[in-house]
Amino acid sequence: MKKDLSLTAQRMGQIQMQYRELITAGTTFSIADFLNFDNFTLKEYCQTLNPHPQSETIIKIAQQYCEEHGIWIEQAKHYITCELFLYPDAEFDRLVSMVENNAIDYYLNDIIGRDLFGHLNADRQHEARELMKRMSSVDCNLLLPDNATSVEKANIEILRFMKNTSPFPWFEKFLHLYCYHIDVTHKDGNSDAQGYIPSINEYIELRCHTSGMHHIVMLIEYADGNFLNMDWCSDLGIDNYLQRVNFLTAAFGCLSNDLFSFEKEVIDNSTDANLLTVVALNNPMFTLTEVIVKSAKIVQEVLIELLDLINKIKKRVHDSSGIDELRTDSLNKYLKGIEKCLQASWLWQVYTKRYKRPASIFEETQLPGSVAQAV
Repeated sequence: MKKDLSLTAQRMGQIQMQYRELITAGTTFSIADFLNFDNFTLKEYCQTLNPHPQSETIIKIAQQYCEEHGIWIEQAKHYITCELFLYPDAEFDRLVSMVENNAIDYYLNDIIGRDLFGHLNADRQHEARELMKRMSSVDCNLLLPDNATSVEKANIEILRFMKNTSPFPWFEKFLHLYCYHIDVTHKDGNSDAQGYIPSINEYIELRCHTSGMHHIVMLIEYADGNFLNMDWCSDLGIDNYLQRVNFLTAAFGCLSNDLFSFEKEVIDNSTDANLLTVVALNNPMFTLTEVIVKSAKIVQEVLIELLDLINKIKKRVHDSSGIDELRTDSLNKYLKGIEKCLQASWLWQVYTKRYKRPASIFEETQLPGSVAQAV
């Protein structure tokens, strides 16, 4: 959407000023309350999920792996726990590789991510572009380029393990999504750098890729080696449902994260590559409070549609007679994985200290002991 980019900085200034006013007034919001609907409460829905039982061991292995490759940074301790929530039933060796893959992704995000890239000097931006060009062009041969950096070596090692422990069609699709994520994420994501202000729908489409959520959802199958037979799903008439479920699961994960990371990204780093700022830029008369309400409503609508589609798939399977029992079990197991991914998207963001701060407009991102009044 072509709009006057000269107004972007002015609008960002308004949002940041109104944020400071909310902080000064002690005004806070509950993200959970925004997302609840009818008799559904997110906290109750998620309370049965626990992280992987071998989490402590896996974290130590992942940290050691990152340290050996020189890609460990202190804040890593707040994010390598993510996949332990997402895949609580994963096989040990598979989960180790997934956590290490996730650690690489967050490492790149925290040194050259879309909210930081614009703050790098020209030389560092050039180095980052060259690195991302190489990492995003990796193909299924998984060959290392000449003079590969330590992060590239770690990346290829993990991808080789994943290739050897999955069906090739699955890995080929996974690698495509992963490399596209690498390509579109690690660059300046602000509208002035892109040359336009995206519509809300355009932003959501891209955000699912920049967040990595599309390939994260694919890992539900990989986690325990439960790969779906899509031809069978098509014959059952649920393939389109499943595609939409996968998209909505990705959308919920990344858009709810935009709420949690709003202060880190928009207030601290002045990026406008966030759902709240995109809503603000597309609705220039909205106050920050109206922006928050509108953004949360978008996430709530994603959640409602997702839960409805999961129930429709379950009903279709239940109402079908004489269907393959093994494939039915595989599908039901996958749907359980989707539900756990949804629960984990919420629980991990509440649990991690990655987004916590002494003063926050959201109850869920306040450090313990902060005093504020909910509205």
